Amino acid sequence: MKKSIIQRPTRHMGNYLTEEQIERAKLELTLLFALPFAKDLFGTAWEQILADIKGGIWTGKRDNRPNPDLYVDSAAGRKNYSVKCEGMKTTVGRPNATSFLGRKMDFIVARPKVDELLAPGQTIASLDATGLGSLVLRYYNEFIVSKYNWDVLSFVVPFNTNEFIYWEEDPPTVYDPNDYWWKDTGKATGSNRNIAGYPVAVDREGGQFPASSFRWTSGGKQFYAVYEIPVDADVFKVERIALTREELREALEEKLAQKKRIAGHPSST
Repeated sequence: MKKSIIQRPTRHMGNYLTEEQIERAKLELTLLFALPFAKDLFGTAWEQILADIKGGIWTGKRDNRPNPDLYVDSAAGRKNYSVKCEGMKTTVGRPNATSFLGRKMDFIVARPKVDELLAPGQTIASLDATGLGSLVLRYYNEFIVSKYNWDVLSFVVPFNTNEFIYWEEDPPTVYDPNDYWWKDTGKATGSNRNIAGYPVAVDREGGQFPASSFRWTSGGKQFYAVYEIPVDADVFKVERIALTREELREALEEKLAQKKRIAGHPSST
């Protein structure tokens, strides 16, 4: 009898983060979600938590920009991390985070500025989809991953069940443009382009296509790439303890007043 995914273990941890790092991450996330203003995990918050538990430095750059989000120095040298955070909801068929292991999902990994690679006389509109997609991959490979020295792609997937999946790709995958063909999706508006990339093994003349490997939009420059969640990814759960605004004020009032006195600011009484 085939085993139901509902019966699969709900905890799998310690392959990409150490047990100690996971426990520290859970504590930091509990503090974050205790705030009455924090409902979901946003990227910059996780970047700071990850930098802290790895003993690294958060760079403070905006989401999906080419600069690494954090770096970790060690005797072996510096490692730059580009961090990706994308939420997911469970379903009846996949009721917990563990049941998503091995599934594919897409992330916005970068914003390739393809315009910078256009030859004289070329425009976004004048290129066919494969020519445009090739420039997207080239820009990602050369002018993001290589230029900004991405050493590790770090992924976190928060779930509506307060579970999290975490894994890393070390080093990040770069893509040979010759291995893919692209087509317009038909979903673009106005003069924008919205293209999807497929492996060359996929029949271009087929009536129906599988899920694409990539998507790119000319409007916001978002580059979506599909990744398979590793079956050995770390999975952990956080218990939420919510504070009301009144409880938060009470807990922080004395500390805020102390900080103001140290900084020489008048008390707001």
